[in-house]
Amino acid sequence: MDHDRTWLSELRAALGCSGGLLALMLLVDLANGTLALWRVLCWTVVAVLLLAILCPPRVTAGEHWLASRGLVRTRRVHTDLLVAVRGEGGPAPRLVLRDALGGRVVLDPAVLTANPVLWHRLDQGVRRSRERGVLRCGAAPLRTLADRIDGDGARAVFEASGLRCGAASRPAHDPGPGPGSVREPGPGSAGEPGPGSAGDPGPGSTGDPGPGSVRDPGPGSVREPEPPPQRPGEAA
Repeated sequence: MDHDRTWLSELRAALGCSGGLLALMLLVDLANGTLALWRVLCWTVVAVLLLAILCPPRVTAGEHWLASRGLVRTRRVHTDLLVAVRGEGGPAPRLVLRDALGGRVVLDPAVLTANPVLWHRLDQGVRRSRERGVLRCGAAPLRTLADRIDGDGARAVFEASGLRCGAASRPAHDPGPGPGSVREPGPGSAGEPGPGSAGDPGPGSTGDPGPGSVRDPGPGSVREPEPPPQRPGEAA
């Protein structure tokens, strides 16, 4: 059997509100000097009525059934024999379930949204009712509720994984200049010329010609032929 996981916290909130009201009224009477037995009983009745209004029904579900237990009575429906599912709007939306045996349950759709297990139980029963052909109306409220539950589940997955829908990716932080940048020149940069640069010419450069260059041709290089020596008496 599965039950509403948020019911206990809501019950504690209702008890806190009713108990706080009772204590406040008794303190006011005590401060004014009007505290009497009949006034204590009156304020106690008011606090109990407030608790009855604020106390949430406990929703439980099992194999092909769903129940809602209040302070006075428990209502139960067979989810595999549902004949109608109706949604009621307003400040406090409600979902009304009716089965073929006359059972009727009114519950808050937020209970199913906060408890996917209860929604899974109800969804299984609804499919069973459709297969039997007893569910005549209720497709629109169930579809709306299913879309809301799927959207809340996807949003919870995104939040748990640290993602945000539509968030732009930010560039990584620049750790600062590294080796080879202008602030910290490396070998071959302008601050400290390396071999082969203009400040420190290496072998084969213009400042220090090496073997095979134009100024100092090496072995095997091609030289221009020298003109033959002129004989005495020939015109220059």
